[in-house]
Amino acid sequence: MTSGEERAARLEKLFALERRHDFFSYRADGWSAWRVMRNPVYWRVADLPFSKPARPIYIRILEALRGTLGALWLLIASRKKDLLIKTCRSALRTKHGDKYEDLHFDSLLRRGYSCVKLEEINSSDFKVQAAAAWRPSDLNPVVFTFWGRVLGRLFPADAMPFCRFVAEHLQSELQVAVDPRWLQMRLSTVIWQAKLYGALLARIKPRAVLVSDTGEYGLRIATHRANIRFIEVQHGVFDATQPDAIPLWVEGSGAELVLPDVLAIRGSYWMKKLAATRQGRDHAVAVGDAMTDSARARRAAKVSDGRIRLVLTSQGLDTERLVAWIGELARAAPPSLDWHLSIKLHPIYDSSPEKFDALKSHARIRIISGAEQPNVFDLLADSDLHLTIASACHFDAGAIGVRSVIIPLDGHELLMDTVDGRLFYRAASPRDVWDIVASPPSFDSAESDHFSAPGYVDNLAALLPASSLDSCRRQLQESLGH
Repeated sequence: MTSGEERAARLEKLFALERRHDFFSYRADGWSAWRVMRNPVYWRVADLPFSKPARPIYIRILEALRGTLGALWLLIASRKKDLLIKTCRSALRTKHGDKYEDLHFDSLLRRGYSCVKLEEINSSDFKVQAAAAWRPSDLNPVVFTFWGRVLGRLFPADAMPFCRFVAEHLQSELQVAVDPRWLQMRLSTVIWQAKLYGALLARIKPRAVLVSDTGEYGLRIATHRANIRFIEVQHGVFDATQPDAIPLWVEGSGAELVLPDVLAIRGSYWMKKLAATRQGRDHAVAVGDAMTDSARARRAAKVSDGRIRLVLTSQGLDTERLVAWIGELARAAPPSLDWHLSIKLHPIYDSSPEKFDALKSHARIRIISGAEQPNVFDLLADSDLHLTIASACHFDAGAIGVRSVIIPLDGHELLMDTVDGRLFYRAASPRDVWDIVASPPSFDSAESDHFSAPGYVDNLAALLPASSLDSCRRQLQESLGH
């Protein structure tokens, strides 16, 4: 297992290597080949101890074959739409009545925009939610990945010299073994994905494409070629250290570097964290977050009953030691304190809750799966303190006005630069948590907007290109005004 300091040093070497050898300059199909290789190579170098369960390949193949019919139907029968939405099934976390909503985009769709919704099945735990979705998906985008790989294998990109060049330097300078054929396959898949997405875009002619993931390279390339606005909504932590954040020194147009037209970040905090990147300089706009807006309203109406509520969010990191740490936390609690701990599991990286079974017998601890209600934002809104190793919920807590504590286990160094002793803390030991609970909050509640701007739906809607009907209405209003 790689330590935090070793991991940081290895990544610095990777960043120096890519600049020294000018990896970004090589073009394939008109865009930077290294751009789509960088993310998976980064995670190999980082060697973080994630415990993400893999979905069986045969299931994904069956999903792709089944979805192919749906894709053909869309190409034949679909009409022009306002938007193309690309999201994931684990985003179905908000429940209103008997319906579940996508936390990224359904609040926008409630304004009446027509769309084609692509929903990646990234977890098998959200079947109930998918069956009761307020706006069901139209297609599983595994179709584009599957056929992109098939066509990429049959007709690979003519880029093997560059792939060998990258692999040789990774091996000689970082001692990281990467098969050049694997790099070529990744590149070839994206090339064909872009062609397939291009066919869909030509059919539905959307005003904009909205996605919730940084890795939608094929769709982004196709969108640029179709001259359609591409809006990427921030998901989780996204700063200059992330593999899809492109340094300022990298030359090339947004299309060549496969960048979004707009990166819809949450707040001014992230603008500062991205200042040294192409996204931050050229594409970032603070829009906030729909769930944060709702959680703030819920918290404002909260009535205290005297119980101390803690929320711990997991991320599949260092799970065995985390369970032991939580056990020590419970034993260190002041005997007279009325407290309760909700452990909200990550919907992807902790889809096997049995690893937390040792804690289930504790009367003050509740284990809540990623797909189970209440959702993490409702838990945070009702809580007094948040705990995590390195979850992005650390920042969600801050945006809602809840203090957050970093647990010092493997991966925690990713959040250490946030510690300020006011809103964000590091607990050297479990006992420190109870000391923080006992201390009064010392931060200004107005600081929350720093992490997430208010008014998400209005802000996001303002980024959409006006339709021809909107333009006509505006011209009519202006002429009447004169």
